[in-house]
Amino acid sequence: MQEYDAAAAHWGDGPLVEVALPDGQTVRAVVTPRRRDRSGTWWYDYELTLPGRVDTARGPIQQPYVVCGCAPYPIVKPIEGQDYTALDPPPPEKRTRWRVDETREGRRLVHRLDCAAGSEGGSLTTDADALRLLAQGPEVATTCAVCRPEAVLRTLPLPPEESL
Repeated sequence: MQEYDAAAAHWGDGPLVEVALPDGQTVRAVVTPRRRDRSGTWWYDYELTLPGRVDTARGPIQQPYVVCGCAPYPIVKPIEGQDYTALDPPPPEKRTRWRVDETREGRRLVHRLDCAAGSEGGSLTTDADALRLLAQGPEVATTCAVCRPEAVLRTLPLPPEESL
């Protein structure tokens, strides 16, 4: 009988975690994103590589099968020595929440990321950069009338004056 070498199969990209199965076994999986819920509990999305088989004209061959799941800590536990910081979202000041398109007249139009009126090719920008752009006046930049980003932007603190 051939042994299955999970390490040789495919771990995927990302750090490893230990996943506790309902029957008490522990397996290693690749964690993709992680996030905290409102209570502060970490939730981990993971990919678990299992042995699998594909039938071919020459007979069955071994092929890894990836199962995706999501569970909170302590069902999914970090492994000492693994770097999970790349999975964390950027700090609020570096998050891109706005898309900036250029109109035919050369003005900039600021949209929410999920705005249907925004183009796929627009550039992404942070809160501070969107505020700096809009501070230049309506002849340079304005907000989208469909998604109305000013409803959120007006609640944000202004960036330092020297950067405006």
